[in-house]
Amino acid sequence: MTLVMFPVSAEINQEQFELGKQKAKVCMTCHGVDGISTQDPYPNLRGQKMGYLVSSLKDYQTRERTSGLAVLMQQQADTLSDQDIRDISYFYSNVGSESNSVSDSSANSNSKS
Repeated sequence: MTLVMFPVSAEINQEQFELGKQKAKVCMTCHGVDGISTQDPYPNLRGQKMGYLVSSLKDYQTRERTSGLAVLMQQQADTLSDQDIRDISYFYSNVGSESNSVSDSSANSNSKS
């Protein structure tokens, strides 16, 4: 397992948040529009620590995570660059904070009515 450390900052980088939101659209199918899954086997990603999310995606790429639905995540993680992983992880670690929520029309089109 790889340990990744990131500095803690109270300010949200809106540009990286928006990039992550765009890149995370494929993730939203299983993990929910706002990072809260509506399907049982899929974990919630909202509010997870960025380092944990980065490390988890890297572990899927290197096949260090193999249980459960790992094959699906390995396939998804294989398509991501290091920057994609950072952006998506940044988005999920910050979504739901006071200044950031997924409420625009493009994100809502992915949710169930």
